[in-house]
Amino acid sequence: MSSKLAIVFCVHHKPWLMMATLLTTVIQDRLDADFYFVYNLGDGTSSRASYREYEQIATTLGVNRKLSPFDERVREVCRLRRTRIFELEYENDHALDSGAWYKFIREGHWRAYERVLFLGEGAILAHPRLLSALVDFTERRHVHFVASGHEKRRIPRDVAEGCHARGVVTSPIGRFHGQQFVETFRIFCRDPKFKALYERWGSDFSIETENHVPNVSLGGALPRRMRARIQQKWGSPFTHPHVLWPGRTVRRIPLAFDRWASQASMWVGHTIKDTGGPILAYHNGIPQVMTEVDAVDAEHGVHFHRERGPEWFGCAALHLLSRDFLLRLSEKLDQFEMYDALDMPFAGSPLEHIWGFLPAWLGFEKWFTDGFHRVRKQFTTYQREDYPPEMAGYINRYHRGRLVVGWHEDHLKLQAWRSDLGDLRQVLPAAYF
Repeated sequence: MSSKLAIVFCVHHKPWLMMATLLTTVIQDRLDADFYFVYNLGDGTSSRASYREYEQIATTLGVNRKLSPFDERVREVCRLRRTRIFELEYENDHALDSGAWYKFIREGHWRAYERVLFLGEGAILAHPRLLSALVDFTERRHVHFVASGHEKRRIPRDVAEGCHARGVVTSPIGRFHGQQFVETFRIFCRDPKFKALYERWGSDFSIETENHVPNVSLGGALPRRMRARIQQKWGSPFTHPHVLWPGRTVRRIPLAFDRWASQASMWVGHTIKDTGGPILAYHNGIPQVMTEVDAVDAEHGVHFHRERGPEWFGCAALHLLSRDFLLRLSEKLDQFEMYDALDMPFAGSPLEHIWGFLPAWLGFEKWFTDGFHRVRKQFTTYQREDYPPEMAGYINRYHRGRLVVGWHEDHLKLQAWRSDLGDLRQVLPAAYF
């Protein structure tokens, strides 16, 4: 069993993000996996020759906003008490999480496993049987590529290459970003087959985003609107602590309800049940039944759907890849020297898009799942919500009746859990309690 699955975590900053990911990982129904913690060290600066133009522009016009310095505290929250843990260290650079995955692939660590799950910090495993579902579904359907559908997106080629909305004049840093986008794709276009896919990527559609997450997060229309209104008016308790007391009181209600509901469900022995029926998702911020998705399937209550359009990709680069997929990808990367893309400034943006092209390029189907939620922006208000209070709220909803999570400063705090999850104090570091 030890050779079946490797889970690779990209670890970098903000302790609560990694805590959310690990909390929802260690309570999965199967943990027959090796864990790799990839630490992205440094602040993103580099003496590489390829960065010189970027550094010149950044001195006056600002840096890549997606870069942030490594926070040493994340090591502590990753000190799990379990066997089969491996630690790697890479340089933090513009390739971001995708760069960490490519470096892992280049070093060949994946060859010992049938499947590799790449997880960035902040990704919530939103179903208690997600790991079982991923393994069993891919075995049953002979699937080799599964992406997270929590922020499934496609962008017209002209917009992606310009990195700006149509008709908007860009800044020098924006133009440079667009140039690097094109240059990164050009490296992959060294393979004629990939180039053919790229040239078929059109601009005759608008930006589309679908948010596929478990139905439990959708709730009814009224609760969704109330949560959104409260968030818009008073912000997060983490970022706006000095709101007047009436606002603080109202703002606590949804988060307190999430904790209470999970605690009460635990007392009566009730947990979130698997949901059937049609796929529900947000489409450009509007919740609706998805009627135009291709093949739809489910495994252990987790939904999957196939997507044939190569331009569709999953934001945050969360993927399950088979060894066959990785073997074919690795051979192409070596043959056409595509690792050169890792040295490009702003490489993270085009590499995120490129993941969507990989299945069609390599001859595999592309599937998405609703089993992950990398909390970032609220689906309807587009306000950031990847902060400790909101992350705790999502975990309490997705895993209602299994555990209760709160927060203190920039850490999540585990307050209660079901006895059949075992003694989590023997697994998780003290910072979680």
